[in-house]
Amino acid sequence: MKKLIVLIVIMSSSYLASAQNGFSDILAAGAEAANKYANSYTAPAAEAFTYNLASGWYESGKVLDPGKFKLQIRVQGTFAPDDKKSFVLDPLEYERIIQSSYDATGNPSANISVTFGDGGTTPRSVGTALGENDPDQTLVITSRESTTNFLLQEDMITLAQGIGNAGFDVVPAAFFQAGIGLGAGLEFKARFIPKIETGEVETGLYGAGLQWEFTQLFAREDGTANLPVAVSVLAAFTRLDASYDFEDGAVVEGRDQLLETKTNAFTVAAIASTKFKVLNFYGGLNYVTGNSTTDLKGTYTFNSSTVIFPVSSTIEDPLSLKSDVSGMLGTLGSKLTLGAFNLTVDYTFGAFDTASASIFFRI
Repeated sequence: MKKLIVLIVIMSSSYLASAQNGFSDILAAGAEAANKYANSYTAPAAEAFTYNLASGWYESGKVLDPGKFKLQIRVQGTFAPDDKKSFVLDPLEYERIIQSSYDATGNPSANISVTFGDGGTTPRSVGTALGENDPDQTLVITSRESTTNFLLQEDMITLAQGIGNAGFDVVPAAFFQAGIGLGAGLEFKARFIPKIETGEVETGLYGAGLQWEFTQLFAREDGTANLPVAVSVLAAFTRLDASYDFEDGAVVEGRDQLLETKTNAFTVAAIASTKFKVLNFYGGLNYVTGNSTTDLKGTYTFNSSTVIFPVSSTIEDPLSLKSDVSGMLGTLGSKLTLGAFNLTVDYTFGAFDTASASIFFRI
């Protein structure tokens, strides 16, 4: 479990470090252009993390008996759809944005042009945080004096890589999950990852949920089941915090430079399962909603000449990105009971598919 959590931290480090480098580079083109690019780059990963955290909350429609307890180790991975691994970038659209930003600086009149590194201006697909750029993609931003066409400045920006560049094709999660029977058909659930620091990366996760088995309302007078299936409803919340505290001035001079991501996921589910002694099957219909915010914090000082910053200039907390998701998901799974131990596997279908497995014991 510890090794898996470290793997997840390493993957997060790869994503956050790549994003930080790309964001810092493109800041040279101005905050408006950087925000547009960063939103397109991060949105698919934010969606994937949200759907991942919304999954894995149940493995049966039957809740624990009053006073019973279970401790679970759960791992799951959310697959990146191909259409979320890239987005179409139009250099001429960025040219208009950067020209407008430049005109607002009050600098001498100049004409801005934006092309890809090979000189092309036709829109093309570039990698998101879930994909990669193979080969590397660059933007060339050129400014020329408006009357003489004299070259004033030329900057080359390397676009950020995604987790695909590190060999990943899935967004993973691993955490401890526990449950306790409260009586009246209720079970309280909690999940967590203790706060972990690995190098410059820090991650932590926590969540809570409540499941109510309403088929207990139809039990016989002696308390035994009157139906061949257990049906329940669940409401749950998960929060993930991750940050990348990179060395001040590593890419752009400044201080207190930090990339910080916070993801919230809410789940409401209707669950049904069989009630056999050894092998059972379960399914659920889930409504998921959530949000993710990514902030690039700190001060960034551009000392060398750039198109937008021809003289030394400092900007503070330049980027704040937010992504919201909502949707219906379906889950199918099975549970094998071996005495006090249980093994589960399930698959959740939706905008982002998620595979999940767990092992737990009950006392």
